[in-house]
Amino acid sequence: MESVKTGSRVSTNAIDTGTAPVAAGPTTPSSMPSRPATTPLAPPPVAAGPAEKSPPAAATAPPLALVLDELVDVVEGVHGALLGSVDGFAIARSATMPNSAAHAAILAAGMGLAHQLAAMGGGDELRQLVIDHDQGLLLLWPIGTQRVLALLTARRVDQAHLRRFVQSRASWLAGER
Repeated sequence: MESVKTGSRVSTNAIDTGTAPVAAGPTTPSSMPSRPATTPLAPPPVAAGPAEKSPPAAATAPPLALVLDELVDVVEGVHGALLGSVDGFAIARSATMPNSAAHAAILAAGMGLAHQLAAMGGGDELRQLVIDHDQGLLLLWPIGTQRVLALLTARRVDQAHLRRFVQSRASWLAGER
């Protein structure tokens, strides 16, 4: 993960997409709320194993809903996926994900809360937010610095396979292609 320090703020890219991070603008203590500089992070590192095939570099980006549908089809145990912006707007969803405008706003608020809870616990960086409930898991992963990916999964989903799939399409999901 790369980071750029500008003023008193550090900006990092959540999933390494092969591009330089976007530095946050200069800030002053009076223009910033008093909170630790936390940034979106990638899911925990994936152990070495068979690599997920990456799409060709020159490939045209498919509609993001198709990427999310592929994710649901390819990774066993994934039931739905939603890509939202950090300011609470839905960008794309899989066909299996309920269509609710409130979902993206709730996910953005949840990630903001998770960053604060990590800081309260002494952490500098949040890697992921996991909600373990009676029907499975809800995984929230930052994608780049401006997007959040929510995944509805079974409890026994292969998270390493899931991470490889997402990382192989990170530049598309982050809106960089």
